[in-house]
Amino acid sequence: MATFVSSLRAHFRIGPLARKLLLGQGLRRQRLIFGLQVGVIALAACACVLVLDVAYSFRQAITERLYGYMGGLWIRAYGEEQESRPLPLDIRDLPPLPGLKAEAAIHLPMLLEGPGQRYEGLNLVAVAPTWWQTPWKDLLSTPPTLWQGDSLIILSKTVAQKLGVRVGDRLTALWLADPPRVRRLRVVALYEAHIDELDRYVGFVPIELGRTLLDWGPTQAHTLHLFLTVPTSTDSLAEALSWQLPYNYEILPVETVFRDIFDWIGLIQQNVEVILAIVLGLSFFSAASAFLVLQMVQRLRYELCWALGAQRSQLWFLTAYQATFSLSLGVLIGEGLAALLLYSQQRWEWIQLDPESYLIPTIPIYWYGSAFVAVAGVGIGLALPLTLIAYPRRRLVRLLAHTE
Repeated sequence: MATFVSSLRAHFRIGPLARKLLLGQGLRRQRLIFGLQVGVIALAACACVLVLDVAYSFRQAITERLYGYMGGLWIRAYGEEQESRPLPLDIRDLPPLPGLKAEAAIHLPMLLEGPGQRYEGLNLVAVAPTWWQTPWKDLLSTPPTLWQGDSLIILSKTVAQKLGVRVGDRLTALWLADPPRVRRLRVVALYEAHIDELDRYVGFVPIELGRTLLDWGPTQAHTLHLFLTVPTSTDSLAEALSWQLPYNYEILPVETVFRDIFDWIGLIQQNVEVILAIVLGLSFFSAASAFLVLQMVQRLRYELCWALGAQRSQLWFLTAYQATFSLSLGVLIGEGLAALLLYSQQRWEWIQLDPESYLIPTIPIYWYGSAFVAVAGVGIGLALPLTLIAYPRRRLVRLLAHTE
């Protein structure tokens, strides 16, 4: 046991020597090569952390926006589609569940006519006044003081601009039913959600208008939008609700309703994986090349160590320590730089996006510790293959020494 402990101590004493050999005491060229190696690793680590964190944050921001604006789960009659005669459900069938806020709504496809015979087809969502107590209250230009009746409408700024209307103007709404029905509506507010699927295709009217057009009672609705008031898994909520709702009701996650958005986000995730693979591959080969150069610079020192009776395991440990030290230092610097850039984006939002193309106005930042842990784990894990590649075999070192 004492022999093992003594051997272990001897191996760990190699650490300071390995670090001094790697830095090249008094050798500026060797220090320059070491600095370039650490710089490549730092840039790769920084890029990987930024790509991972921004990709996760992008998905999280869009998901949270859709959850906050349209609810995390929708409940409607089984097989129901956006038709002129939707099937009703009874809001009293929804059991009380903690962490949920249910909002009844009626979705009506309608054609709007603005001044100058400008037409726009929208999905008008008929909602109750409590709908504006959700995150929608922060999107309205002017909160509606009275939200009831059958002559009010709220539009997005995008649709209002297309129709040529402003707050206070009136327009004509045509409900494409049998027979068609026409309503004159007054614009009472505008909103801007920075999500194309909402800004271009969704408007709001009082729920009384929807019930009047469909001849429904005060407890009937087309869709129940379930907003999450506490962080909860939508899968577990859907499982719990499925056992308590009537058999002819279906539960739809918002990811299913806005499938195009989440398919697009999935493609972004695939692109991120490809980018990370390329960055890791190029950075590893660059770091390995620099490390090989450093090892060749030290080949005569290895020869001296062998001549003084150094064990093979000690020289393996020396090489492994140098590889681990280089990668750890580079990863630490890279992650520090990435954290600084992420904080500056979160604090000042200096990178803006086109909402029509990216659904959100700026790059969102959520601090995912898993991105930093993953990059650190992969970076330090590369020390083993780097050691195997760069370890100078005794025969090759002697051959190089005789050649010189």
